[in-house]
Formats: sequence, structure tokens, C-alpha cells
Amino acid sequence: MKILIITDSHGNMGKIYDIIEEEKPNGIIWTGDHSWDGEECSFAFPDIQFYIVRGNCDVFDRKFNDNEILDINGIKIFITHGHLYNVKKDLFALEAMAEKYKVDAVCFGHTHIPYYSEKNGIKYFNPGALKDNRYGVLIIRNKELTFKYKEIK
Repeated sequence: MKILIITDSHGNMGKIYDIIEEEKPNGIIWTGDHSWDGEECSFAFPDIQFYIVRGNCDVFDRKFNDNEILDINGIKIFITHGHLYNVKKDLFALEAMAEKYKVDAVCFGHTHIPYYSEKNGIKYFNPGALKDNRYGVLIIRNKELTFKYKEIK
């Protein structure tokens, strides 16, 4: 299974449709800051499952939640924008939530900086900002998670 991870689009949709056509994902995780960009894409690609949360710039969004816990083929993934957990400073609050909910992975954004780490068996991934031409891909095979950074050329 292939899942795109997109965050911080800030209205810069430019090449996203081409990315979706090229990557052919089974799903897309959209972790806020212009959640309506994700919603717009979901209308254009109705056969792809979209998982969307709102970010700090989505103050008028009442459709999507701040956080979601996904169960994808038995893999639990916590998705959030990250601003509510102060991820620009440190990951302590985010790590506490991940451990509380016993998830396998966390996908977030907000910092615009690509990030990957693993702590206590939980993988943490931020693909960097789509507005800066960055996104991520998650491959799930046999309960194994592989995160990859991608850049729009």
C-alpha cells in the first residue's frame, strides 16, 4: 500500500495533481495548513482515500478535526498538524500523545522541515512543506512501514 503524505500546502497546489497521477497512491494523508486544498484534491480523485486534519492556518475549517488516529491495515497512525503540540520547539508533547494512544507512527507538519525519527518503537515523520515542493510517501508492506522524502522537480 502506498500513501502520500502532504502538509503545509498553503494554497500552492501547482503540481499536486501531477504528483498524484505519477505516484498513484492508495491514500493521502494531508496534515493541515490549507486543509481545503486536500479537500479539493479529494473531489478530483474520488477513488483515493483521503485522511485530512486541519492546521493552525485553518481557523475557519469546521469540517476536519485537529487530530485523527487512523487504522490502515492494522497499522495505527496518529495524524496532526503539530501546532497544538508545539513541535517547532520539541516533540515531547507529541511523543506523549503517540505513546498514550499506542500508535505505530505519527505524521505531522507545521515546521516545514523534513524530519524522521523512531523512539520507543514509534516512527515520527514530517515530509516538509508542499509549498516548498516537498512531500512524503509511506509504503506499508506486511506491517512494515517505510517512509520516503520526495521533492517536486
